Amino acid sequence: MQNITLRTQSLTIGYKSGNQSICLFEDLSLQLQQQQLVCFMGPNGAGKSTLIRTLAGLQEPLRGKVEILADPHPISTSATVDVAHSIAVVLTDRIATNNLTVRDLVTFGRYPYLDWTIRLHQRDDELITKAIAEVNIEYLEEKKIFELSDGQLQMVMIARALAQDTPIILLDEPTAHLDLNNRIEIMKTLKHLTRKKNKTVLLATHDLDLALQTADAIWLTGKNKNILTGIPEDLVLNGMFDSIFEFKGFDLKTGKVIHTSFQKFNVKLSGQGHFFLWTKNALERTGYRLDPDADLEISTPETEELLWKIFYQGNLKEVTSISDLLNHLQTI
Repeated sequence: MQNITLRTQSLTIGYKSGNQSICLFEDLSLQLQQQQLVCFMGPNGAGKSTLIRTLAGLQEPLRGKVEILADPHPISTSATVDVAHSIAVVLTDRIATNNLTVRDLVTFGRYPYLDWTIRLHQRDDELITKAIAEVNIEYLEEKKIFELSDGQLQMVMIARALAQDTPIILLDEPTAHLDLNNRIEIMKTLKHLTRKKNKTVLLATHDLDLALQTADAIWLTGKNKNILTGIPEDLVLNGMFDSIFEFKGFDLKTGKVIHTSFQKFNVKLSGQGHFFLWTKNALERTGYRLDPDADLEISTPETEELLWKIFYQGNLKEVTSISDLLNHLQTI
């Protein structure tokens, strides 16, 4: 087991509304470990952002405490001690000014270490340059913030957190509103930081597919103001994901949308590898039910030579694409 970098003790979080305290999670005993990427997941409005802010010391808990054990002298985020040397946070708040350059924004990560003169020293400059290189955005260094795409801006915000040089990084929806390439790049970058830089990374996310493939652990919002924890595979197989998200028409165990069969005959499909998987996807998507005892058999390509074989009533038909395959099935 890796070293524990952060833990909570009987933590209850929420917010004040007039004279009332609105509880979102209660009696939480959680921990984060070094070299661990943890994805925090749950429905909208469950309180994920509130927990991120509480763990970072930006919001007071209702009860209990958060302890940072990554620091040589363990501290509490509810104490007056500045926790910015231990935790960097990437929130969804908009940047106040767009006229900064990328390097200017990354430089903000060093502010917790500066004195009243706000003067950067050689080590600060080195860490800023290193952070920019770590996320491969050197080519953006002199660009203004308003010139960046959403994906580029998220990478800049991660670089700012890296420049802060903390053992723990907390992120709130870093992949929201990004395209697939940018979402994958950000998740791979965060994973790299845990392995190569010994960081502890916790991010709130709705990217279920990427979380299942990259996270070392999952925090899943429960239905009783609790948080369920475990590795992704266990939470899939024991039904926890299904019980929380209540998927409609989606089988998480197979990672597939559940299709309704409506074609007039079933199909036997043989083959292996990606040709088999994508042919199966096309057949089920268009309403065919796969049946090992079906009279009509389709054999997928065995090599990179694109050739599908259709056997039916003693006849053989060969096609060179899945589109042609589906068109031929409609003639039978």
